[in-house]
Amino acid sequence: TMAPSCLVPAPLQLFLLLGTAASLVVALNNRPVIGIVGQKPSDSMLSGLDDKNYTSYIAASYVKYLESAGARVVPILTHQDDDYYTTIADSINGILLPGGGVSITSSSGYGYAADFLYEKVLSKWESGVTLPLWGTCLGFETLTYLLAGRHRWLTLCSAENKVDPLLLEENFEDSYLFQDMPNNVLEDLIYENTTINFHRWCMTRENFTASGLIDDVKLLSTNVDYNGLEFVSTMEHKELPIYGVQWHPEKNPFEWADDDNHINIPHSPAAIRVAQYFANKFVLKARENDQSFSSLEEENTHLIYNHEPFYVHGWSSFMQIYLFR
Repeated sequence: TMAPSCLVPAPLQLFLLLGTAASLVVALNNRPVIGIVGQKPSDSMLSGLDDKNYTSYIAASYVKYLESAGARVVPILTHQDDDYYTTIADSINGILLPGGGVSITSSSGYGYAADFLYEKVLSKWESGVTLPLWGTCLGFETLTYLLAGRHRWLTLCSAENKVDPLLLEENFEDSYLFQDMPNNVLEDLIYENTTINFHRWCMTRENFTASGLIDDVKLLSTNVDYNGLEFVSTMEHKELPIYGVQWHPEKNPFEWADDDNHINIPHSPAAIRVAQYFANKFVLKARENDQSFSSLEEENTHLIYNHEPFYVHGWSSFMQIYLFR
């Protein structure tokens, strides 16, 4: 009865066995939904609109960024009750904290939502659910605040409209974000100006260590501001599905501001490849859970498609934004 198995070489038998096991373990969710946390719009952002009565906004570039990697988007509104945020956390597959200009503490609607959702990511991880959390720029800064026990360790710096390659740490490949990066994208990232920064707060290497972040979070890359100050630019948690970039991958393909303060956003093929790689990587992690809304009807009411973006290029640094009451 054993004879037929000899027809399959032992290494191939093992491969087939592992292949079957792997497919059982990782059944990917191919209809992922990512929530993007909103924030209070600035006066200048609303200045060109007749109706200024909006409580939060999301830049459309983040929506397109996630959609380009095969996800759908749900806006996460500010100043909602905890039941709302709990429902959202139980119904979506990933969370993105975007850049912006509000407080990273729970004194802002953005900060409160980020804090609440961060706690949900932790509790879900404890119960075996991978709900990834990504922070870009202000979102990165918010993650450093939350992960350091709600203490601010940021330093004033000068990194507005600064485009650079990444300065990767020695162990960068020992990470989810970089482990499968194709060589051409890696070269784009380390030799070309493919990462754009717009921030005046920095997490220095010294503070990354002093805050205790170094114990739980991998420092993957640094950059240097206009005054030569070194700051952490890419990080990921050692266990939790939490990722942070101080730079803006979504701007490369989708933000075209051409004034002197934004002219350095890179739009080269290399810059687009880099942005697409990180979008794909985050959405791939979000595919690892199968959370969903209680019905298609409920899902449909939450999706971004219910809202029209406003074209605000004339008076804003963004091309388009979504506004919410």
